[in-house]
Amino acid sequence: MLINLILIACGFALLIVGANALVDGACSIARRLGLPDRVTGLTVVAVGTAAPELVVGITSALEGHADMAFGNVAGSCLANLLLILGLSATITPLALGRRTVRFEIPASLAAIGALVAFANTGGALTALEGAALLAGFVAFMACTVRAGLKEGATSTEGGLAAAADAESGGDAAPSAAEAAPAADDGLDALGRIKDVAGALAAHPLGAALFIAGGIALLKVGADLVITHSVAVASAVGISERVIGITVIALGTCLPELITSVVAAFRGNTDLAVGNVVGSNVTNVLLVMGAPALVATVPYGASYNLDFGLLALFTAVLAGFARAGARGRMSRAGGVVFVVLYVAYLGLALIA
Repeated sequence: MLINLILIACGFALLIVGANALVDGACSIARRLGLPDRVTGLTVVAVGTAAPELVVGITSALEGHADMAFGNVAGSCLANLLLILGLSATITPLALGRRTVRFEIPASLAAIGALVAFANTGGALTALEGAALLAGFVAFMACTVRAGLKEGATSTEGGLAAAADAESGGDAAPSAAEAAPAADDGLDALGRIKDVAGALAAHPLGAALFIAGGIALLKVGADLVITHSVAVASAVGISERVIGITVIALGTCLPELITSVVAAFRGNTDLAVGNVVGSNVTNVLLVMGAPALVATVPYGASYNLDFGLLALFTAVLAGFARAGARGRMSRAGGVVFVVLYVAYLGLALIA
């Protein structure tokens, strides 16, 4: 069993490396096609961070492990909401922006409701229902990109005005490069590797290789995770559902965990919240919609509790914006979310 756990960890590592390679290659091609960086960030990066869950979900559906497909989504979404946002809020209180409260949270609740309604109709998620979920995902991304471009245009206009005021006011402020001390000439090994990888991804052939290699790593990683998670479940005597909402969910949500915690440490709290809520919408609509297109995914009624809790805690998050100080999720609220997640895992393991 130890070997199985080691191979599961290796699978998660391949999923993360593969997702990063896929995002790097796709972003390079997007830049060559002339797409704005903001659009690329709101689309390619959003899908890229969901790539581990997506590939695991499709692989689970194709191999007949539906419990892992639904468990992966339910567990990842609850980990995103309770664990990741909770940890981020304990680092610094999280500001809940107007767009998050008025659009992203309602979109997340609507996505959860649609998934549960479809899955409980006939006890499975069919290709037609999967297509409807994917259509919802496309609509969500279109609205996100439209809003992102509008915000970007506003920021650009404000930046140009500020620059004009500074220029008319006298001497320009020293540049960051002039103000900062000279950087060390020597680059460490990791820096050199990153430079080489960046140069390779910038080339069209290199970008194609990154995309192909990323997809291959995602597939190999997903196979390792699914195969050896099933083996662990059989050896320990627990259900695939429990493995899905615990081990697999925690492993596949690592990109969101890293992104949100780093954003919280840097004080970019709006990014931390938006990353989690947007990721949950992507998980529900894309990660469950795509597997249903390739194979009918049976649904267990026990997941109604998981998705019900997900909807409840998503609504509670919106409540923080109205009840919290200045629309913030406090550190105390973050601690409560983390405790709730630990309690959820404990109940899942003993149920």
